[in-house]
Amino acid sequence: MMDRLQKPPEALMRAIAQDLKPVRPSPQPLHLALRMVPLALLVSSLILLAIGPRQDSGILGPLLTWGASAAQFLLAIALIWIAAHESIPAGRLPRQMVYSAAVAAFLVVVSVTLLTFSTSPVTAPLPVPPWIDETLRVSPWITGFACGIGSTLSGGVLVLFFSWVFRNSLATRPTVAGALYGAGAGLAINAGWRIACPFSTPWHALGAHGAAIIATVILGAFIGRFLGNRRLHIGGRRS
Repeated sequence: MMDRLQKPPEALMRAIAQDLKPVRPSPQPLHLALRMVPLALLVSSLILLAIGPRQDSGILGPLLTWGASAAQFLLAIALIWIAAHESIPAGRLPRQMVYSAAVAAFLVVVSVTLLTFSTSPVTAPLPVPPWIDETLRVSPWITGFACGIGSTLSGGVLVLFFSWVFRNSLATRPTVAGALYGAGAGLAINAGWRIACPFSTPWHALGAHGAAIIATVILGAFIGRFLGNRRLHIGGRRS
């Protein structure tokens, strides 16, 4: 059987040999995810550094204030870790694990929101002049709009950074990989935003903050798909 196989032409072998270039090995998924932690922690803490923690944090207690946000942040890093696995065809995790992580993220956000509201349903005073505080209470949609836009922009910064890190990804499902690190960005931002935002109502937390998470998921999926199509286009042009 082997005798019947034709030897590749010498010209082809020389062309392949000339095209060989040394490359840096891809980092392990865990190492890649851990590289994202410093920037994700910095960006997610900006709102907290700007206006400080919510004034009812004493009522919520450290577990529901800081512990719940720490759990969300760890889950965000886990989603980025799964996205890093998607970037390595041989290291892709089972589909059930990917879906389970997405469902877990949804349940954690909803559970933390409902627990926060049940513990402290009254909106705490805002660190602004009284007339602005009164205006925001009369028109809560203004605060919802501000939280939604602000957390979306913050999450978008992380999505752009993550997409740059994953720009050489070999993911066979680039849209899924992008959606995963987009969800990780949204969860990381929400982990810090919920500590600063004084509004506990579910419509605000799930509407404004939740919409920002959905936006980063969509943005990540779009960028992932774009990068995947671009890689296929470049690869087809080279061949």
